[in-house]
Amino acid sequence: MSNEFKNTEKQTAPLMEEVKPKETKKMRSFLRFFSIRNIFSKDNVMSSLSFVFFLATLAIIYIANSYNAEKQVRKIESTQKELKELVSEYGSVKRMMQDSSRQTIVARKVESMGLFEATMSSQKQIVVNKNDLVTK
Repeated sequence: MSNEFKNTEKQTAPLMEEVKPKETKKMRSFLRFFSIRNIFSKDNVMSSLSFVFFLATLAIIYIANSYNAEKQVRKIESTQKELKELVSEYGSVKRMMQDSSRQTIVARKVESMGLFEATMSSQKQIVVNKNDLVTK
């Protein structure tokens, strides 16, 4: 039995060697079908080099444009945040000014400077001539 096992191993080894050359022939025919060798030939590469540079330039412009757009978005977001803060500050300052510009509050503030509210009503002045003023 041991001789038969050795004989079967010897018989299978030559079969595997015969299969390998057939596979490489199939691969060569497959590559010829797509003619990859012709695509990467020196003439084809040199003739398409300008197109490759054009595509590379377009890619660089596309990347730069996306970076610029993201930068603008960040700038817009920061400006919107600043605008919200300024609007809220404007509202609070406006309320403070309205409160401090009431007649009674202003009168209290200017009493320390020696100014008082007028107790008489205002008088109307009528101009009869350019040089004469008449009061009613």
